[in-house]
Amino acid sequence: MNRARTCIRIAFGVLAITAVVASDAADDVWSRSYDPATGTRYIPVELILGARWSGRHEIALPDGSYTEGVSRDPSTWYGPRTWKHTDTGDVLQVYERRRRGVAQKFAVRSDAAAIGRVADTRFGMRSCDQEAKYPLGYWTQGETRRFEYRCWYGSEVPGSPTTMIAAITIEQIHFQFAGHEHALQMRWTLKRVDDGRELDDRVYVFAPERGAVLVR
Repeated sequence: MNRARTCIRIAFGVLAITAVVASDAADDVWSRSYDPATGTRYIPVELILGARWSGRHEIALPDGSYTEGVSRDPSTWYGPRTWKHTDTGDVLQVYERRRRGVAQKFAVRSDAAAIGRVADTRFGMRSCDQEAKYPLGYWTQGETRRFEYRCWYGSEVPGSPTTMIAAITIEQIHFQFAGHEHALQMRWTLKRVDDGRELDDRVYVFAPERGAVLVR
């Protein structure tokens, strides 16, 4: 009987050690995404989705469903799926993102610098082409990039697209947020290219394997 108990204790000890090693390995993957000497970080699609990441510095599209970590009204991402763009005719790999009353489609920009909406059920938006909503690839602390892209509004086809301009600023590139290690804080602003008025201004915090943990 004593021998049996000893074996069980050893078995549980092995399981516990394995869990710690796996956790440390995952943590190390995200640690290596950031270079403190240059303030540069590689931002994979997995950070935005809340998916596990291999650590490879390449744009991958993990398959599955991923629910964000925000406490109120989180969205769930599904994909990737093949979708033909309503207005350009391009065939894209998209993620559907849904929450109560909202359905969107997201695709990686052709320059792989960001992922953005290609469709949204709000604001009378029919489709967009090359929107930049969340950063991808290599970004540095404090960096701001501006992206011009097209959106089509209304249900009538054909229609003339509206040129939009989005700005992404990295406010905190690698920090601890509410107990989440390796978090990223960014600001997203939106204007029409021919109108200086700001249409939207949002702050997002993303954390590994949680996706968005703050939106304000």
